[in-house]
Amino acid sequence: MIRYDFDKREGQPLYEYLYDCLKNDILSGHLPAGMKLPSKREFARENNISVKTVINAYEQLVVEGYLYSEEKRGYFVADVETVSEYRSEPAEYEPVYEEETWFADFTVNNTAYEKFPFTQWRKVMREVLSEYDVELVRRAHFQGIKELRTAIAEYLYRTRKMQVSPECIIIGSGIEYLYNRLMKILPQDAIYAVESPGSKKIPGIYDEFGVTWTPVPMNENGIDMDSLREKGADVIHVSPEHSYPLGTVMTVARRQELLEWCARKMERYIIEDDYDCEFRYNSRMIPTLYSMDTQHRVIYMNTFSKTLAPSLRISYMILPEKLMRRYLESATFYSNTASTCEQYALAKFIDRKYFERHVSRLKKHYSAQRDLLIQIIREAKHLPVKEIGGMDCGTHLLVWLDTSLADIELKWLAKQQKIHIEFLSEFCAEAEERYQHIIILNYSELNEEILREAVRRLDAVFRFISA
Repeated sequence: MIRYDFDKREGQPLYEYLYDCLKNDILSGHLPAGMKLPSKREFARENNISVKTVINAYEQLVVEGYLYSEEKRGYFVADVETVSEYRSEPAEYEPVYEEETWFADFTVNNTAYEKFPFTQWRKVMREVLSEYDVELVRRAHFQGIKELRTAIAEYLYRTRKMQVSPECIIIGSGIEYLYNRLMKILPQDAIYAVESPGSKKIPGIYDEFGVTWTPVPMNENGIDMDSLREKGADVIHVSPEHSYPLGTVMTVARRQELLEWCARKMERYIIEDDYDCEFRYNSRMIPTLYSMDTQHRVIYMNTFSKTLAPSLRISYMILPEKLMRRYLESATFYSNTASTCEQYALAKFIDRKYFERHVSRLKKHYSAQRDLLIQIIREAKHLPVKEIGGMDCGTHLLVWLDTSLADIELKWLAKQQKIHIEFLSEFCAEAEERYQHIIILNYSELNEEILREAVRRLDAVFRFISA
């Protein structure tokens, strides 16, 4: 007869305790394979428990393969290996990645988290949760919800005079996802061109998808057209409003020249990345390439990560009609990856002009941050500053240094002070002397206290060098 001490179960449900006892005895070999177990009534009587408790334990063991039953004969122990099913302790692994701890990280180009419009966002989120129910859990339209696409189209018309149909807008959870979808409909043998210096993310995406890409140098007017023509590219990624990290604003004449280059050959396209177009401080925004395009060759991309929060994974792209037809032919079975609830909330946020007012406040904040950082840099006694650039737009500055030390040496010295910096030379596909000794200082996340101390530490580095 099999008996267990149910007083030892310590609050565990009866059937779970019985299940554990039987399973452990089976795995240990105490109950050998082929052994017939007592009937349910007999087992219940001997252990002073209910028949239902025994049934639940027996049936769970059958489901998992520890027991088997034979009609009119009862339950038997199955032939299982006598090994422990679960680890007694969690496995220990060395950390694969450990993030460096910095006093100030000037390489992060995000947003001022404390300026997020929590009050308005809570309001629209509550309304969405109150007004919608099944819509929030139902599979969203593969392009994104119609309300958000319409809100974006109206916002672009109000602020950029862009004539956009909501039917040509595609919502996605980040630029990376949109690029994934885009490269499926662009020519598979296309050569992609990128700005140099330029964003590290875009070449990284191209490498991830195994496409051919080539760097094209920049000049004071934007992309170097002679070099672009020589490279034989089919698709070019540009940020004409404000290239990162160089900060160049592409002139209207250069934009027209780029559009003419695109029109000369079938299946040439321009990807216009307008990632921080809102942050222009001393002048109005220049018309987009998309709005200047008469040949329907410009793909427009933008994101809310820079203006609201990186955690709000909502970006969008606008496709020309030809590419939109291709997209509809190939992508209708894809699920939209952006949160439906957040899409509805963002639509309301834009419709009520909350977004525009938030951007206006954010511009004033970043403008003050920029002025403060410039003042702090100019007050530094040992920092060998030759020039400060990038002041008209964006959330970073370029600081030219008069030094003979290599960029990698300066970066290491800053690291000893727990200051993380990058140099313009790191964003060049090919080494160029003219981009040496230029620090990139992203200031959007850093408050006054951190900015002052960080510059003081950088100043101390050069004080040490001169000594």
